[in-house]
Amino acid sequence: MTCLNQFGGLAAGHEAEQKRYFREKRLYTLQIESTDACGQGCVYCYAGSGPKETRALSSQEIRALLDDAARLDIRTIDWLGGDPLERPDWAELMAYAQSLGRTNNVWTSGLPLRDPGVARAVTDLTEGGFVSVHVDSVSPETYARLHRGGNPQNIAAVAEGVDHMLAAGKSPDQMINCITYTSLQPASDAIDTMRWWLKEKGMRTCLTMFNPAGKGHGWLSLVPGQDDTRAVYRERDALNYGPHGGTIAAMDADKFYCGTMATVTFTGDVAACSVIRKGVGNIRVTPFARILEEHLGELIHDALHDECAMPAPCGTCKENTHCWGCRASAYHYGGDANGPDPKCWVLKEMS
Repeated sequence: MTCLNQFGGLAAGHEAEQKRYFREKRLYTLQIESTDACGQGCVYCYAGSGPKETRALSSQEIRALLDDAARLDIRTIDWLGGDPLERPDWAELMAYAQSLGRTNNVWTSGLPLRDPGVARAVTDLTEGGFVSVHVDSVSPETYARLHRGGNPQNIAAVAEGVDHMLAAGKSPDQMINCITYTSLQPASDAIDTMRWWLKEKGMRTCLTMFNPAGKGHGWLSLVPGQDDTRAVYRERDALNYGPHGGTIAAMDADKFYCGTMATVTFTGDVAACSVIRKGVGNIRVTPFARILEEHLGELIHDALHDECAMPAPCGTCKENTHCWGCRASAYHYGGDANGPDPKCWVLKEMS
């Protein structure tokens, strides 16, 4: 289903190719955490980011990763952080990726986009790709609870940056707002925020389930309840995919995105997901290409690519043609990255 891959231009132009990569068990997307600097101060930040950069991959390391991506025909580069736009040479690195024929996607707090020049450059450097900003709530009170130092004025700042992107020619269909859903947000607040972004900016939502990693490690009081989770994610499905578009339950994106992706963290660890964070190797010790050769199956969860081989009761779920549960939630809440997703209400309703 095209509608079930919500990441902007990817659904419009690259879905068939990504599904082919999934069938062939190849990497379609390389996520690169280029810095740990970020100005938002999210209380649950899985990367443990702060306002200043303390850890980052070198420019040489990142260029080497981009060269490997081109040789391996990895199609897209997802720029993560922290906030990748806080890195001084972000534009040069993205331009280099573009010169290699790779498509850039950017996951930013959205705050740097307040600068119209930054917004124009990001628009140019993400041609054919998407840009994600990050506003968990458009309620100042809720936003303040979710960020160290409060700073509810950031809501307007990110919205202004989005306006600059739209003015520069970025389609709202190639932009998303990312929400990390926690117990600090009433279900009604998360729903209002998703509706606001769609109505006011034409942007859909990437709805991420809180996982106890990074600064959120052990903070289980932030885990939302099952009824609220069901209500918020069902509304996400309705807004993003329409009344008959199906569901990906408590996932961020469909299995074709997650099953063709690997992450290199700002410490050099190669992981299946930026939220799982457990590395299978480190590029400062072992060449990236060799890590992929030895651990590709683990990184892309190849055991789950066959619908009949999914853990029970996923194998009999009617949604498993596009959904396999959130692998990060399976890892953090269930202890097995290839196991069932404990946060999936669809599975609970089947049992």
